[in-house]
Amino acid sequence: MKRYRVFLLGGMCCLLASVGNIAMAAQSGDSLSVTFTGTFNMVSPCTVNNDEVIDVYFGNIGIDKVDGINYIQDIPYTVECNGAADDTAMQLSINGSAATFDDAAVVTNAEGLAIQFQENGQPLALNKPLSMSLGALPTVKLRAVPVKAPSAILSAQVFTAVATLAVSYE
Repeated sequence: MKRYRVFLLGGMCCLLASVGNIAMAAQSGDSLSVTFTGTFNMVSPCTVNNDEVIDVYFGNIGIDKVDGINYIQDIPYTVECNGAADDTAMQLSINGSAATFDDAAVVTNAEGLAIQFQENGQPLALNKPLSMSLGALPTVKLRAVPVKAPSAILSAQVFTAVATLAVSYE
């Protein structure tokens, strides 16, 4: 009960002080014009690959041939940002658990093996956004390639890895 009264009185003091300032400005002949401007934008969410999982299949890999070049695969993806203009600033990122030996590679369940992501032929660090415009997105070619830790000795086994492709814009 006491808190409510203090809050109410405090609010009234602020209100009275504001009215007093307005009254003083009016009495001294001061005036102030305020102009407000802005732009309404329709923001619609981006959809990556129609909200479907993207599978990248490497097939059978020779354990002695994992070198960051062999077995490279394109990552087929689509991005739809309905209502957004081509010059809209956006960010694309691949998020996941990075391998200790390569910040552009996501860990797999196989010891010493990771999957490196590349953007237009260059390693794309995980969890770091790549800035571009929406219109430039079709030129971004994403690829994945198996890589191994420098001292790793791979064994024959099935492997999997998981990462998230995220797109956002303002």
